[in-house]
This record gives sequence, structure tokens and C-alpha cells, in this order.
Amino acid sequence: CGGLVDRARVEADIAEALLHGGVTLLSAPAGWGKTVALARALARLPAGAAVAWVSLDEDDDVPRLLGCLMAALDPFDLPWRTDPDALAAVATQPGSLRRVADELLNALAAADAAHGVLVFDDLHRVQDRHAFELLDMLAAQLPPPWALALATRVDPPLALARLRVRGELSEFRQPALAFAAKPSSKSETTA
Repeated sequence: CGGLVDRARVEADIAEALLHGGVTLLSAPAGWGKTVALARALARLPAGAAVAWVSLDEDDDVPRLLGCLMAALDPFDLPWRTDPDALAAVATQPGSLRRVADELLNALAAADAAHGVLVFDDLHRVQDRHAFELLDMLAAQLPPPWALALATRVDPPLALARLRVRGELSEFRQPALAFAAKPSSKSETTA
């Protein structure tokens, strides 16, 4: 008995979480449709929402992650005080993550966007602890109207408990991401 896969509810819930702000975490093993659900949820956001999508790889360290993020943010013409290309180089210097995070947060806060989402897909691939330090800094101080969306196979080493307590974390795990068959439109009769 075939049927369409109904994901409208979870997509609407994810979109609502993204509009609420803070961090939206999609965490489930491979094959649970995290990327598709997230992409469809983003399509539900109001017109003009700024979406910066970064697909991550195993060799992504802070400079590479920043380079990808800056490229994804480029269409939104953020008011940078420091050249975005220079931020990746700055990030390689010891003790510079706070400066890089502050520059990024300031540019996002001054952006001309009614709503924005920074998406990090396949976060489980990242091995660089400094990348997670940077993401923690962003998550802790992300200015409205921006939100952070993280899609991963395993929970990232971020301060998730702190975000939960502050009401700044929306989580979508296996039960929420489970596929449900759409009911048949044919009326059934009982004997």
C-alpha cells in the first residue's frame, strides 16, 4: 500500500522554531531526512529571509568553516568592520576566536534582514574543537532576527544544556523526524 510521505507537520514545526530564533537542532542517524526537512522548512520562511547554508566536510577547520560561511553570507551585503576574507586568517591566531565571533555577531546585528538563518549541515563531520568553540560563541549571543540551524547525526559538543535551560534550543530528533504515510484519500467502507 504505497502513499506519499507526509512531512508537512515537522517542516512547519522546524520553520516555526527558526522564526522563534535561537538554535534549532536536527539530530538523527543517516537517512532520517534532516537535510530535506530543513530545506523545506526554510522554504516556509517569509519572503526575503536571509539564509546562509554551509555544508560541512571532515577537513573543515575554523578558517575553512569561516570561509564557507562568509561566502554564504556574501549575497546579504553585511556591514563588516573587518574584511570577511581577513577573518579566516585572523581565526588561525591563538586566542582570536572571540574577536572573530564578535565581528560576525556585530555584522549580523547590523544586517538589513527581517529574518536570517545560519545553517550548518552535516555538522557531525567537523572534528576541529575550535569550530565548535566558535559555534558555541555564536549560539550564546546570536542577535535577533537571526537563528542558527544545525543538522547532524550525533549531538555536537556544544553547550546544549545551557541553551535548553535558557529556552533557546529547539530539538528535532528521531521521533519528530520519523516518516509517516499520508492517509489515503479514498474512502474506506467497513463491512
